[in-house]
Amino acid sequence: MFGAEITGKTRKGCFMKISEVIEKVVAYHPPMDESHPTTDVVKIGDPKQECTGIVVTCFASVNVIRRAAELGANLIIVHEPLFWNHEDRTDWLENSVIFQEKKKLLEENGIVVWRDHDHIHGGSPVNPPLDGIFYGIMKELGWEPYRIGFAGKPLLYLIPETDAAELGLFLKERLNLNGIRIVGDPHTKVSKIFLWEHIREHDPMEEEKLRKVDEEEIDAIIPLELIDWTVSAYVRDASQLGHAKILYNIGHFNFEEIGMKYMLQYLPGLVGNIPVHYVQSGDAFDFLI
Repeated sequence: MFGAEITGKTRKGCFMKISEVIEKVVAYHPPMDESHPTTDVVKIGDPKQECTGIVVTCFASVNVIRRAAELGANLIIVHEPLFWNHEDRTDWLENSVIFQEKKKLLEENGIVVWRDHDHIHGGSPVNPPLDGIFYGIMKELGWEPYRIGFAGKPLLYLIPETDAAELGLFLKERLNLNGIRIVGDPHTKVSKIFLWEHIREHDPMEEEKLRKVDEEEIDAIIPLELIDWTVSAYVRDASQLGHAKILYNIGHFNFEEIGMKYMLQYLPGLVGNIPVHYVQSGDAFDFLI
């Protein structure tokens, strides 16, 4: 039912409200510009109650909520929305049976869901501050020695040359996935990797990134999303022309989840003896072959 699951600490008695836990996590991140609205708010539940346990995940799926209840945790810290839109608006879901059932599951178990998106992307307390999600991804993949460029966000790496298929299997194992879709020749030799983040249509920034991939001879691209007629089509053509280009279509939630997993390296130190668990949302995709 689940992918990776890790426990940070066991409960020995603690007296901290959920609101206090949230305050400690917010304080851990560098200060944000308060003039900009944030999605990092309590999505559901009463934060005034004592925190009995914390589950860290990327997305509070139904199975993650059930697992949190089994673990006795009443706070789920997520990175992505709870109700399927960025702002978690629910006015359009009044007649949705799925919404009502998920909401009921949370309420029956007294679970609070709080989103840590803007704060964690805003930085981690290293010098200089780096995007907390991509810093966590770098640490979890063991790529810190290979990082090049991008002072504010670790997105570009030069790893020892390897076969594209071997790199794909490494990513599959480290991210605990059912499989990975690729574009390009799996026997391509790769060493220079670019974490593209979002791929957007009709955006001059995307064209600049593609120029960078082309001119700097980047071998491997790992995006969060994919648009078939832009970067995917470029990699396909480049590969068929004999150039070393490969793209790994891992998926947004699947990839950023290990950035949230890294929270277990510091969250237990912030909350004392409150049990902290990482529960992977589970690979978002199954494969029929």
